Amino acid sequence: MKPLPIQESNTRFLRVALVTSNTVMRMGLHMTLKTHPFASEVDDVPLGAYAVEFVVRKKPQVIIIDMELAEADTSELIRKLRAAAADSHIVVLSGLDDTKLTREALAAGADGVVLTIQPPAVLFAVIESLCGFAAGSVDTRPAQSTIGLINDRSSAKSDDRTQAGFNESLTSRELEIIHSLAKGFNNKQIAERLFIKEATVRRHLILIFSKMHVSSRQQLLITAHQQGLIEFGVV
Repeated sequence: MKPLPIQESNTRFLRVALVTSNTVMRMGLHMTLKTHPFASEVDDVPLGAYAVEFVVRKKPQVIIIDMELAEADTSELIRKLRAAAADSHIVVLSGLDDTKLTREALAAGADGVVLTIQPPAVLFAVIESLCGFAAGSVDTRPAQSTIGLINDRSSAKSDDRTQAGFNESLTSRELEIIHSLAKGFNNKQIAERLFIKEATVRRHLILIFSKMHVSSRQQLLITAHQQGLIEFGVV
């Protein structure tokens, strides 16, 4: 079984695109990203019909999207950006109360989630990890999704669940989707492969992320490997 390829960058200079309707957040992200050496260019993505066209033209390696967009459906925008810019890494900025929206964003194609209350070091660590840069001294454990934080705090059952328990809760269709992800297929390809609708794939992914308690596709594959669901390096 062929694992999902991890993209590596030949340079530490990245073009980063920001998608937010919050002026204060936009200014803060510009100032924050400019303090880190990896961000050589930081562009503001216009919302609406021009967003996808802008991303295709600029070709950013990283797209940072505010979960709370005033003028757009975040998940729908992520789906369009993922289809138009397959090589870009999409990171979502989420609040503590955005659990449902976060799951939908991940299912739509987002690569990871960073909470807005977390320090800049977490955002930097997530971007560096997604882009294949060497891991630094930053502890990236806080870079989990709202899903994980809320489950850990609100449900004592989360601590009692074993890895085997997670596996037993997965359906055969969900396991097929995990195996397809491990082979490097995107949502559309998985849908065609399993003869189901792309919307159905997204719904399955929402449940898979919740059951596996992960915040990105990369983490899902790592967790699935640790649980013996998939094997890396096996064709």
